[in-house]
Amino acid sequence: MLLELNDHVIKSTGLSEQELRIELAVRLYEDGKITVGQGGTMTGLGHVKFQQELGKRKIAWHYDVEDLHADLETLKKLSEKGASKNVNEL
Repeated sequence: MLLELNDHVIKSTGLSEQELRIELAVRLYEDGKITVGQGGTMTGLGHVKFQQELGKRKIAWHYDVEDLHADLETLKKLSEKGASKNVNEL
């Protein structure tokens, strides 16, 4: 789906097209409607620069206990792979 805005609407905001994309993405992220990755794609900034933009605006990450458990599980798997690789190198 492509979202198009009339140039008059964009100009009436006083923002450039890119600034408006960022404003919309930040607001949607704040409201929990999109992820950091989606915000990065929507703005064309990529997820790292979008995260930096959120940081500049002092907007907290949406990170809950489920995210923590998923990250810990990933780290555990990576650690196990690294340990088995190190053993095989001996």
